[in-house]
Amino acid sequence: MRQPTLEPPYGTHALPPLGRAARRLAGMLPGHRLGRIGVSLLRRIVTGGKPGPFDVEVFPQIRARLYPAGNRCEKRAVAGPQLFDRAERDALREAFAASPSNPFVFLDLGANVGLYSLWMVSVARELSREVVVLAVEPDVGTRARLEANIAASTAGDSVMVAACAVGEHAGRGAMLAHEGNRGEHQVRAAGEGEADTFEILPIHEICARRGIVRIDAMKVDLEGHDEAALRGMFAAAPAGLWPRMIVVEAGKREELPAVVRLCLDNGYELASRTRLNALLRLRAGRSDGTS
Repeated sequence: MRQPTLEPPYGTHALPPLGRAARRLAGMLPGHRLGRIGVSLLRRIVTGGKPGPFDVEVFPQIRARLYPAGNRCEKRAVAGPQLFDRAERDALREAFAASPSNPFVFLDLGANVGLYSLWMVSVARELSREVVVLAVEPDVGTRARLEANIAASTAGDSVMVAACAVGEHAGRGAMLAHEGNRGEHQVRAAGEGEADTFEILPIHEICARRGIVRIDAMKVDLEGHDEAALRGMFAAAPAGLWPRMIVVEAGKREELPAVVRLCLDNGYELASRTRLNALLRLRAGRSDGTS
């Protein structure tokens, strides 16, 4: 894997003293309701109402260049990153620590600017373990930010980037932009002869092109295409490729969404639910095709 470079160098867009102080304070606040309100108020001081970029450390040994205006995950990470999907990140860390796999293989489907991918690099460095991350992001602008964050964190030896979308079947796609939140950009089918398109590939094909034959954990955030992507995996991927752990959006409603029921029907069990996501684990024996 190549080690990308960041231009201008990391630190060029460092926070001013007041912003750094506010960010340190935000980083000490707990995750309850009042703590989140405090982080939100301090975030305004951190950014000074500016759109960015801001060069900050988001996780231990992980640095990023964030543009919080117009992308919710970057907004959350610019101040109080300890609150960003904390339960999901803790579960992934526990799975990594308990796994015998060397390296630990993580797929980040719908990687956005790479916060989940880089969290796994942070965990690998903490545990002195090897990790292979495949971050899949079709949007050109978002992928540029992802690659900048890989460069800022010198994580190019651990993170591969795939410039495609994920679907049930192979095809061509185009981006339907969301004006308020880059993380809600959606992939649509491309028209014949349309410009600025990209490949849509099923999970097993994306892995095959990069020599991945095992997935220890996978995060899926495909803005409406999660179920189709997983349906394609269950239908066509060898059972040995099925992830041992899946993090997928489940929404806030009490009933389980179709994507979670699909996983349950294919040998997974629901380990827990967070505010927005479901954490699923493959039942023993299913990874080799047995029941």
